[in-house]
Amino acid sequence: MNGVKKSFSVPVLELNGKIAVSNKEKAELLAVTLIKVNSSENLSEEMKSNKLDLLDGNPEVTTRREVSNQDLDMPFSMYELEKAINNAKQSTPGKDGVCYVMLKDFKYSSLTVILKLFNLIWMTGRIPVEWKQSVIIPILKPGKNATDPSNYRPIALTSQLGKIMEKIVTDRLYYFIESKNKFCPFQSGFRKGRNTMDAVLCLESEVRKAQANKELVIAVFFDIEKAYDMLWKEGLLIKLGKIGIGGKIYNWILDFLFGREIEVRVGVNFSSRYAVENGTPQGSVCSPILFNIMINDIFDEIDSSIGKSLFADDGALWIRGHNLVYLQKKMQAAILKVEGWANKWGFRMSIAKTQVICFYRRHKEVKLNLYKHKLEQVKTVKFLGVIFDESLTWTHQIESVQNKCKKVNNLLRCLSGQEWGASRSALLGVYQALMRSIMDYGCIAYMAAADSHLRKLDSEQTQALRICCGAFRTSSLAALQVETGELPLRLRRLKLMYMYWVNLQGHKCDHPTKMVLKECWEHHKLNCNSFGWIGEIKAKQLGLNMLQYSATVPQSEIPPWLFLTPEVDLQLNEILKKGKTPEWVVVNRYFERYKDNIIIYTDGSKDPNSGRTGAAVNIPHHKVLIKRRTADHLAVFTVELSAIILALEWLLGNDNREVSTFIIASDSQAALLSIKSGKSSRLDLILRIYQLLVHLHNNKCLVQFVWIPAHVGIEGNEEVDILAKQALKSDIVHLNIPLSKNEGKSIIQKEIIKIWQELWDNHDNGRQLYTIQKSVGDSNYMSGRRKEEVVMSRLRIGHSGLNSSLFKIGKHENGACNYCNQVETVEHVLLECDKYSEERQILKSLLSRKNIGLSMISLLDNKSSYVRNLLFRFLNNTGLMSRI
Repeated sequence: MNGVKKSFSVPVLELNGKIAVSNKEKAELLAVTLIKVNSSENLSEEMKSNKLDLLDGNPEVTTRREVSNQDLDMPFSMYELEKAINNAKQSTPGKDGVCYVMLKDFKYSSLTVILKLFNLIWMTGRIPVEWKQSVIIPILKPGKNATDPSNYRPIALTSQLGKIMEKIVTDRLYYFIESKNKFCPFQSGFRKGRNTMDAVLCLESEVRKAQANKELVIAVFFDIEKAYDMLWKEGLLIKLGKIGIGGKIYNWILDFLFGREIEVRVGVNFSSRYAVENGTPQGSVCSPILFNIMINDIFDEIDSSIGKSLFADDGALWIRGHNLVYLQKKMQAAILKVEGWANKWGFRMSIAKTQVICFYRRHKEVKLNLYKHKLEQVKTVKFLGVIFDESLTWTHQIESVQNKCKKVNNLLRCLSGQEWGASRSALLGVYQALMRSIMDYGCIAYMAAADSHLRKLDSEQTQALRICCGAFRTSSLAALQVETGELPLRLRRLKLMYMYWVNLQGHKCDHPTKMVLKECWEHHKLNCNSFGWIGEIKAKQLGLNMLQYSATVPQSEIPPWLFLTPEVDLQLNEILKKGKTPEWVVVNRYFERYKDNIIIYTDGSKDPNSGRTGAAVNIPHHKVLIKRRTADHLAVFTVELSAIILALEWLLGNDNREVSTFIIASDSQAALLSIKSGKSSRLDLILRIYQLLVHLHNNKCLVQFVWIPAHVGIEGNEEVDILAKQALKSDIVHLNIPLSKNEGKSIIQKEIIKIWQELWDNHDNGRQLYTIQKSVGDSNYMSGRRKEEVVMSRLRIGHSGLNSSLFKIGKHENGACNYCNQVETVEHVLLECDKYSEERQILKSLLSRKNIGLSMISLLDNKSSYVRNLLFRFLNNTGLMSRI
């Protein structure tokens, strides 16, 4: 994509006159170079002195803690182990060769052995030495000199069995920190439900407010030198103690951080092992959250009038006002406090990479110092991947996006021609992955740019879609978008803004971007398309503000490691797939194993027209029938889970001591799979089910889940199905279940399609395609040869190599048909021109065999391969195929 050749071999290396020729020598030289990055020799004397002072005040920091009775110290459960293994993504294993695929295939007995090992390590606080050894694979940094060993990025391979344990510990640590609100609200890095747009939109809103009041904004963007490599381990332990981490988890982290070693591999040769002095382990599961803990208080002493942002190690401060001298003084004081924090905790800010910008209509010089050195003031700054300019016109950001898009268009040209190349679906996949994703990133912020700038991106989309479907160059963008099913960029930006708004509703009130949406007097003083200005207004127009939303990151009331692994039986589905015996016979035989248990049937229903939903429970043994109308617009999947929750709540609220095991039978395989895996778009409901199962287990009531097929004559299931449909008719909503983020997105998608449809109905261009396809949102995909796809697109859009289209670009004198002197359009050659009457008669006769009439719609909007083959035969016989 960038024209940079990638090479995975390491050439001859040279450092300070020392040359490494063999792979063994290269590995050794790279190892020596890498280990210096973590050396305490990089610290100033002041930093070393500060470290000693802190250690004198915390002498017990490297001493193991006594085991406590707190929840964090409980033994690991099988639920935690299975969850960590199932969620692991395939990657290269460490030196021991144990990989995630192997662990996922282990039987329960083997997992029991691993669980015992993990709990032994947890009890003793001693991690196997092999798990603390990393194999480093050197990867050359892009555009760097390959002979310099300092230009290689280390990729660490460690034991994946050890990483599974890290995942379990990290989940516990994450739950503890988030449930007790230990992270500062403006930290968005490595946190579930948070992203880079949080900080970008906060800064953008502050600048817009300054513009409304004719103020200026001074912003400083900090860069920490070797932030992860030079993290002070003892300092991290001090901070862990401050937030209440102790006992086994403290001992485990203590042993995890110390005694780590690396060795570099080049080819099949390894370097010697070297001890790592500072830093969190590269590639470790625990490292991100540990780094967040370390850097969490960096801005704690900064004045509240100064805006703050943290995304992992990317920190920013900003302040707005009228008086430049006063703002400089306040910001300089803040920088000094950041300096003091860095010196205290063993970090150093990069003078060269820390940048200052002053947002104002005209350039204003700002003088700020870091370590008594003047900071560079820039006119544009790249903040979390988005380019801000002094006047916030977004010119440079859009130019950057446009240049990247041009490269993707060049790639698309290399992948296809008019008669050869990749299929339309493959090309659209490339467009979506490489171009649309680039245009999407940051668009919620830069959507406030002038239309003249945003149209540059429309131009790039036009070229991309034209290449994907092989359309003629005069084809309108509106027609191309409908033909390919791709939203207009303006609507896509609006859709992403709505989705971000919905995501915000599931966060707590201290989320920094929620403050952006609050009403303020600046909103009435400046007309702007900024998210802070229009986000709430647009949401109200769509009615999104009238709905309730579930937590973006739901938290369980009880620690997740207390959950039990749910027993879910899905075997019946596999049996039915293999056998030829009638379903009702198989089901009756299968349910013989549950004849001594009480079966509870659950079901959910939805009216697709009104959006009403209902859930029901049927317990034939107790003659209990429960039906509840649930909130509108919920997915059927959500209602099925709600029905299961109703059943579990009934069990918990009734005395069932005479029966030890209950069977919950559901015909929703998706719901049961989510309960089994713990992965779901409705994690809030899954967590509720897990909590109820724990409470029931404590009451010595066991629950199993079984999948059953729908509508095969199972009496209890047929009854609950009727109950769920009856619940839809109730005028009262009994269960006001909040919408998930995905359900909110579904509503947004429907509303955006309505807006697009209205635009398409009233558009001036693409009218031939409109006569063929009036509805938007459905792409006219066809699998076939590239040439056929190109011809079909041109026929449908109406712009082709025929004379009427050639006339528009000055390549034909009048656009008339050479045979009958009528305007030579697609409709003319397919339905009217006498020159092709014989071939047309044959086409008409063959179509009539399938009771299909000859018309533009029947020929060009029919997805039948029979019709399309006849059309292409007609085009080939008439010679039009090569002309179009």
